[in-house]
Amino acid sequence: MIRFSRGVVFIKTVLFDIDRTILRCNGAGKKAMVMASEEVYGTRGLMEEYNFQGRTDSLILRESLIPAGISENTLTAGLDRFKERYFSLLEGLIREYDVVLLPGVEDLLRALNGRDDVFVGLLTGNYAEGARIKLSRFGLNGYFRTGVFADDTAIRNEMPCIARERLKSDHGWNCDFRDIYIIGDTIYDLECARTWGAVSVAVATGWTGRDVLLSQEPDYFFEHLGDTAAVLEIFEKDIIPVLSDQELPSAGSEYRP
Repeated sequence: MIRFSRGVVFIKTVLFDIDRTILRCNGAGKKAMVMASEEVYGTRGLMEEYNFQGRTDSLILRESLIPAGISENTLTAGLDRFKERYFSLLEGLIREYDVVLLPGVEDLLRALNGRDDVFVGLLTGNYAEGARIKLSRFGLNGYFRTGVFADDTAIRNEMPCIARERLKSDHGWNCDFRDIYIIGDTIYDLECARTWGAVSVAVATGWTGRDVLLSQEPDYFFEHLGDTAAVLEIFEKDIIPVLSDQELPSAGSEYRP
């Protein structure tokens, strides 16, 4: 079913994760976060041993520092300064580290942006400014017309609903979750898609192994995004909705299958 928004036809929305789906920072992001945390809060807390995979920046900060004795009030009071230092450090480190653009990504983004039936955005655990900085390393920001970030919520599973609401408020498009494709490299990307009945697209370019990703039964699986034609083919297929509109939870609510 085609939906119209201000004279433009949109059929599918494609939302990309960033880290190890689009690019690999090879430690630049983590290093910037650790340095900023030490400067602002006086400790890195549990960041060195914390598993960043699939977590939002805001959740990483909270779960690394609060167990190390940083109070909720201290965390909140220093957050703006932390972000300022983190973004400043990341701007430098993203050009010092061996950051890698993953196979096929730019060709796929270019192809998707060349279509009038696809709307491309981000669904990422990065803060919005951190996402901008990382993508700027390869000049990719112009490909994305919307996004949901760690500034919006610390909980990744809330992000698809926020994305849908943002599409409606910012672009006038009231889309179904079955028309939202979430592309990511972790089980958390797949889980957040499945929670809302969106289409999950797993790509094995991250830390999560092929077998683990396949065990989550994603709607689609790719070793990488290098075969542009094969990836584009999935947007030609009709997906049966997992949930009806009447069954969808609102943002912030607890979803129970």
